[in-house]
Amino acid sequence: MSRSQRDRPGARQAAQRGQAAQREQAARQAAQRGQAASQAAQRRRERRLLMVVVAAVVLALVGAGIGFQAWRTHRAPSAGTVTPGPSVPVTITDGQPISWGTGRAPVTVDLYEDFHCPHCVDFEADYGALLAAAQAAGTIRLRIFPMSFIDAGSAAAANGFACAAEAGFAGPFYTGLFANDTLDWSDSQLDQLAERAAGTVPADFSSCVTDRRHAAWADSIDAAAAAAGVTGTPTMHLDGRPVDITTLTPDSLTTKIQEAASS
Repeated sequence: MSRSQRDRPGARQAAQRGQAAQREQAARQAAQRGQAASQAAQRRRERRLLMVVVAAVVLALVGAGIGFQAWRTHRAPSAGTVTPGPSVPVTITDGQPISWGTGRAPVTVDLYEDFHCPHCVDFEADYGALLAAAQAAGTIRLRIFPMSFIDAGSAAAANGFACAAEAGFAGPFYTGLFANDTLDWSDSQLDQLAERAAGTVPADFSSCVTDRRHAAWADSIDAAAAAAGVTGTPTMHLDGRPVDITTLTPDSLTTKIQEAASS
């Protein structure tokens, strides 16, 4: 390009426009970089805030979990309501259930339950009084197989139930276990339940609980249940025949017991 062409006003204006465009582009790029940096900083702040919130929620949940576990482990149990069976000492024999009623009763009802099973709690609420009345009337012999497959609390409760049966207050202890099914069943809680069920805590009961004297018996009950084809709780057998609990009602159970007693 000649000097005369460069010195023309059009050329100078074009050059100025090019320089202005470059400055605008540089300004936009700087603004974009600033915006990107600002957005990155905002994201970092949001992540830090989220981490704080998550940490607070986790701490709250952990605290609630610890509190609930402490409540399960240390809360004093309440007494049960319906008491099946006579309160007399029984002999604990491996593989054999805790029985209420005599062999002369025309009907035998076997119950396979876990003291930490929520459906068993519902079953006891629906049918416990009916079965206790039928046993008290001499119509049924009620045999309890306390299984312990849910957790350590199930095993502790089953062992405690055997200790109570051996000491002669299995009935009120049994209903008390179901009345407090959310408890962990520490040794002290089992002692407290024994005090509510028997009025005092026999020394032999406390040692039976702490020594896990009937833990092997609890295992043998699980084995007996498996041998009987029991795969879940609650399960009921009436004179050795399984009863469909899913379709059961208090009236239909009464009818089944009456029909079995008259057959």
